[in-house]
Amino acid sequence: MLVRLTLAAAALALAGAASAQMPQGQRLTGTVKAADASHVVITAASGDVDLAITPQTRILVQQKASAADIKPGAYLGTANVTDATGNGQAAEVHMMDNGPNVHSVMDADKHLVMTNGHVKSVSATPKGEDLEVDYGASAPQHVVVPAGTPVTRLAPGDIAAVKTGETVQALAVPSAGGKLSAAFIAVAAPK
Repeated sequence: MLVRLTLAAAALALAGAASAQMPQGQRLTGTVKAADASHVVITAASGDVDLAITPQTRILVQQKASAADIKPGAYLGTANVTDATGNGQAAEVHMMDNGPNVHSVMDADKHLVMTNGHVKSVSATPKGEDLEVDYGASAPQHVVVPAGTPVTRLAPGDIAAVKTGETVQALAVPSAGGKLSAAFIAVAAPK
């Protein structure tokens, strides 16, 4: 579940604020086996995958953050479990510079929803930080971030951040000649 939102958040950051469509391709999670300025080899569940690095490849680095870093005006993505009232409890939060407004079901059976948007307000409650998130609808979404919820910040990076042994998520897309290239690579936050 956590990897799924990370990929969604990174892809949405890649897509930019003008488009809510996520790039199509093969989503990968794995460990970097080798990397240089022209390609990266990721050991994924399906085996080794060699991806070309192009001028269009976005490198994103997850940095540790906390609920205290969330302020009004911040853009974020959450994976949250909705209750009967439609309010959510965050399973994870990813902050980034900007992105499109999204509120969509990730897993209906588990009531898991992705809510991405700008924070309108933050209130401390006994259950955690209560965020009012504007995702572009007529009414904002309330999401509570309980203590201990993983919070990260996705920051722009470069190929130097993609090191052997690092855990990454990537989106592999077809490129000229049938080779796969990386639309984005998100380097996991340190543990």
